[in-house]
Amino acid sequence: MYLREHQAKDILRSAGLPVPVSTVVYTPEEAAEAAKSLGPCVVKAQVRAGSRGKAGFIASAQTPEETSVAADGMLGKTHQGETVDRLLVEALLEIAQELYLGVVLNTDRAAPLVLLSTKGGIDIEQVAEKHPDDLYQVELDPLASDVSESWSWQRLWEKAGLAPELLAQAAALTVKLIELFYRTEAFTLEINPLVVTKQGGIVAGDCKLIVDDAALFRHPELQSFVEINEKSPEARAQKVGVTYVALEKNGSIGVMAGGAGICMTTMDEVTDAGGTPVSFIDLGGGISEENMAAALEIMLSTPGINGLIINVFGGINNCEIMARGVKRVWLRLRDRVTLVIKMRGHSQEEGWTILQKLGVSVVKHGTTTKAVNLLMEKLRAARR
Repeated sequence: MYLREHQAKDILRSAGLPVPVSTVVYTPEEAAEAAKSLGPCVVKAQVRAGSRGKAGFIASAQTPEETSVAADGMLGKTHQGETVDRLLVEALLEIAQELYLGVVLNTDRAAPLVLLSTKGGIDIEQVAEKHPDDLYQVELDPLASDVSESWSWQRLWEKAGLAPELLAQAAALTVKLIELFYRTEAFTLEINPLVVTKQGGIVAGDCKLIVDDAALFRHPELQSFVEINEKSPEARAQKVGVTYVALEKNGSIGVMAGGAGICMTTMDEVTDAGGTPVSFIDLGGGISEENMAAALEIMLSTPGINGLIINVFGGINNCEIMARGVKRVWLRLRDRVTLVIKMRGHSQEEGWTILQKLGVSVVKHGTTTKAVNLLMEKLRAARR
C-alpha cells in the first residue's frame, strides 16, 4: 500500500520524527482557513504519483487568499491518472539545505538498504546517476537487534559532508527512521527533502511510505489508510469471490487459473514463451457459472489485453460450470481476445463439448506449455 504524503507524515509524527505543522483540506475555503493559523504555507496535492512540483501541484502561498487560489487550481485536476480530492496545507519551512534519507528493501538480497545524501530535493535516481559519490549506501543486517550499534550514522553523515553541529540530530533521526521501517514492515520509507531549516532544525519536508499489504493485519494503525475504489478490478473481483492482480502495464496476456500456484506457473510459461502477462485472476474453488462469467468480464476490462489463457484443473471447480460461464460472455470474448483453454478434471467431457461447440481452442490432455505455445502461435498469426 502506497500511503499519501499526509498519511505517511502522520506515521512519522507518531514515531517522534519531526514534520511541519499541517492540515488536510478538501475545499479552497478550508485551505484559506488553515492558512490563517499557519501563516505563509505550502499547498500540496495529495496524490501518490511523484513529480507534483513540476506539474504545478505544489505551490507556496503568503496569504489565505493566495492559499485559496492555489487550492482552487489543484482540486479536481488530474495528475498521472489520479484526481486531486484533498490537499495538505503545510507551514512554509525556511530552508537552509535539502538532504535525502531513505530506507528501502533490497529485494535481490532480502535486506534493508539505507540511502543518504546531502543532495536532496531531487529524484534519488538523478543523484545516483549524476553524483554517485554523493549517495551513501549501507546494507543492514535484518537480524541486528540494535540499529544504532550496527553503524556509526554520525560518521557517515560527516563523510557525506553534513555540518558538525547537525550530525547528532541527523544520526538520531536516521535510527528512528530505520526502526520505523522495521516496525511498519515497509518496502520503502524515504524523506526527500529532509530539510535543514535556517533555525538549525531538521524536518521531513516530504515523505514516501510503501508498506506490505500482506502484513496489514498486524498493523491496525495502518488499516484506516486503506482506500478501496469500488469500481476497480480488484474490488469487483472480490465481490464475486475471485482474486484479480494487475501486473505489467505493457503486458497483453491475461491468465485465469484455479489456484495461486497454477496461476504463477502459467505466468512463468507465458513469459518463457515471449509473452508479457498483464493480469491474472485466481478463480479459487467452487466457482459458479455466474461468477465465472463475471470474472471474465473483469479480465476483459484490463487495458491492453489481447490474449487470454484459462488453465484449470477441475478438482475444486466443475469444468462444465466453468464452460457455461465462458458461454455466457463468448460473443464479447471472441471479439476482444484470442482465447485458449486448458481444462481437465470433474465434468471435463461436458465442459469440452460446450467449448468446442463455441469454437474455443481447447487443450484436453496436453501440458500448460502446450497451451501457452498454442496461444502464442494464434496471437502471432493474428498479427500477420
